[in-house]
Amino acid sequence: MILNNIFLYPDLVEFNDLNEDLTIVRNQTRHICNYLARNLQKLKFQVNGFNRICIIGMNDPKGIYINSSSVLSVGVPFNMDECKEIKRKDLGDYYSSLIKIGLNDCAQVYKLPIEEMFFWLEELKKNNYKNEWIFKDKTFRKYNLKCQLKCAIDLDKFTLTLVVYRKNEEIFNEIILETLPDEIIYHYKFKDVNIIQDTITVTTRLNEDKALFQLPLHPLLK
Repeated sequence: MILNNIFLYPDLVEFNDLNEDLTIVRNQTRHICNYLARNLQKLKFQVNGFNRICIIGMNDPKGIYINSSSVLSVGVPFNMDECKEIKRKDLGDYYSSLIKIGLNDCAQVYKLPIEEMFFWLEELKKNNYKNEWIFKDKTFRKYNLKCQLKCAIDLDKFTLTLVVYRKNEEIFNEIILETLPDEIIYHYKFKDVNIIQDTITVTTRLNEDKALFQLPLHPLLK
């Protein structure tokens, strides 16, 4: 199997009565875990018996195990009250430290790309935990236009921005989608950018005939 995803969240059973706090923390960790996942998908690291790692915050961490869904689970020490007291500017370091603890524990039992993952965590920290990437970059030579779909995830949200250049000059830049930072929410909402019937159109993944966003073409060519 190929390791392709990392998750960090408080134990769903232990913190069930703190559902709102649990959801906030789970969302706040996604900008870091997504960064690791995108790098892992490029690395294509072979592992035995699992393709995801779930690092689960617990008051009393338990052992490491692989479940029937091919998930390697590991508990790490976590206190919700302490987490809520951490300043926003320090949350990236805090969540990163929990991930390192979990990965270190797993690496004692299973072969993992631990050096690479720790390098990516440090890389993200040096960039002030800015998780940004270009999802799509397309040139339409007939119109001398280039369109980019740029993604960004932070503690609170995911954003998708459409940027349009004409002859290397930026002529349009606007956020066209904003959601919670959860791949399950935003993944299916966009797929590609094309020019359809004189309109720059951002299509959706589930239905390419349905537009997420449309921008009239001709005003951009004047």
